[in-house]
Amino acid sequence: MEERTTIVRSLGIRIALLAGFLLSCANAPLLPRNSLNFFAPAPSSDPWTHKVDNWQERHAADAAPDAKAGPNDGPTDLALAYSSFSQELRREVAADTVAWVQGQSRKHYRPDGESDHWATLGEVIRTGGDDCDGLDLLTFQTLRKLGFSGHEIFRAIVVEDGSGQHHMVTLWFEGGDRSDPFVLDPTGVVTSAMVRLSEVGDWQPIELFNESDHFRVETGFPATSVAER
Repeated sequence: MEERTTIVRSLGIRIALLAGFLLSCANAPLLPRNSLNFFAPAPSSDPWTHKVDNWQERHAADAAPDAKAGPNDGPTDLALAYSSFSQELRREVAADTVAWVQGQSRKHYRPDGESDHWATLGEVIRTGGDDCDGLDLLTFQTLRKLGFSGHEIFRAIVVEDGSGQHHMVTLWFEGGDRSDPFVLDPTGVVTSAMVRLSEVGDWQPIELFNESDHFRVETGFPATSVAER
């Protein structure tokens, strides 16, 4: 009984000390929000400048770590896992973006009428909707902002062989491979899911462009990397 009383008394003392500690922390003055300048230029005399500069230089030269060979002239297990995870995550992001844009298109599709006006993203957002060439920007711009590179993501005019109908989609050349891009359709006219171009049947791309480049699609040429062009 005496031993139990001692244990209870010891526990009570500990709780009291902890409460006092927490109370003292609560009463401590907080740093004002404007007391920290996160972006003061670091002087050359800063003790971390050399390490930061060295890392920045090597990072710029080592842009594709998943493609690097290991000590035995082959990719390490970590490199393979990193590459697989990155690819899977990017595909999920692209598929989720397509699904969301198609959902918005069902509510905000607005035909141009007699004049085929290609809107900017700002115009689409401000007016609250557009046709396929405007709604396609929701996909194109979102993926560009999320880090999909300029040699992977292109807007594309596609034509249906039988009817001659034109439509606007985004093509994703995953990893820069030209052979068979993913089709990201804003309205689901060509495809309601993210599929390869070879899976969409009668639809063929005739023009590709992005913020700065414009290409015509021609036949009879071997598939190469976009980066080679």
